[in-house]
Amino acid sequence: MSSGSCSGPGVCGGARRRPPPPPEPALSLAADLSELSLDQGYHTLADCGPPRRRRDNTLSDALWLKILSYLEVSDLCRMSRVCRRWSRFVARLTVRPEPWRRVRAAGPLEIAARCAGARAGPCVSAVREWRSKTCAITVAGAQLLAATFRNLTHLALTGSNTMDARALAPLITDLVDLRHIDLTGCPNVDWPEWAWLESRLTTRRPPIEYIDLTDCSAVSDAGLCALLHTCPSLQYLYLRRCTLVTDAGVRWIPSYCALKELSVSDCTGVTDFGLYELAKLGPALRYLSVAKCSQVSDSGISTLARRCYKLRYLNARGCGALGDDGVEAIGRGCSRLRALDLGATDVSEAGLQILARCCPNLKKLALRGCELIGDDGLEAVAYYCRGLTQLNIQDTPVTLRGYRAVKKYCKRCVIEHTNPGFC
Repeated sequence: MSSGSCSGPGVCGGARRRPPPPPEPALSLAADLSELSLDQGYHTLADCGPPRRRRDNTLSDALWLKILSYLEVSDLCRMSRVCRRWSRFVARLTVRPEPWRRVRAAGPLEIAARCAGARAGPCVSAVREWRSKTCAITVAGAQLLAATFRNLTHLALTGSNTMDARALAPLITDLVDLRHIDLTGCPNVDWPEWAWLESRLTTRRPPIEYIDLTDCSAVSDAGLCALLHTCPSLQYLYLRRCTLVTDAGVRWIPSYCALKELSVSDCTGVTDFGLYELAKLGPALRYLSVAKCSQVSDSGISTLARRCYKLRYLNARGCGALGDDGVEAIGRGCSRLRALDLGATDVSEAGLQILARCCPNLKKLALRGCELIGDDGLEAVAYYCRGLTQLNIQDTPVTLRGYRAVKKYCKRCVIEHTNPGFC
């Protein structure tokens, strides 16, 4: 083979090699800046497919009307501002009587009653419940409310500093179907005098069944007596923190009403003598709270427990003079108890064991601050009251042994404690 012959495929011995291709020119600075300035995310946002269908459009008008019909008028007014479609729904609903059954109002009572009456129009007779909070209440406003909404059955005027007996009087006399009154947090309200009411209620008595006067610190024994005389149908009465109420007023309760529920908690003027009178309510009484009535002792509780044997709830928290004798009377006399609060009393192991044996249906038991109880009493409660669902042993000398006994026998019990070693 000659020297000029090819030594390999594509390669000749005397041929010149091809020069490498020239390098591509670099991009200019302007091109670089133009590429950097391009918003890369815009394309992904623009090409995101067809828009999703709004969820509220998938529901029919009839279904939306059904859902919105459960709202109160004040909520419907806010809903009407969402969109035009909902505004049309609200316009159709507010001509029906159903949304006007419950009215929540704000501002001075006189203005609120006038505005609500104008908006309700022909549906004004459908209003059954009126609620106002921290509003200014005058005699003229109360008269206008009673004249406009004559069919009210539930009335709640809470947290008003201007509510007094004069403003309350037309509501009692003119609302003939009123059954439920909530005046919580009205410190200046007292029940109108019976001598004045008698002239306005010559032919009837208001069918009021429920009155809540919590934190109405102006309510006195005379006002309570007038209330009882006015409302013989009363079944639920709450006088929490009515500090002017004493035994002199409480003694009239059994004479006029067959109460089912009564609270005189924080009424320090109520003593054992008041409980002697309340015991006359007998088996009608199902709920009683004498919490922080410091002058209530074993004697009053024992008398009450013997005669009110159908009690389901008893709150004696803070009755420091209550001990084992009273707790034993509760256990033996009120075997149907479901909830009992003995916090900060002098109950001991012996009383707790008797209570557990006599009241096996207890669901809630509070022993907070009871310094004389221990593991033995708590084990008896756990063994006999296996349906217990709530137990408070905060600030007690109970140890891990008593805690574990409750966990063992009361499977669904929620235990409130202050011992970090319990687990």
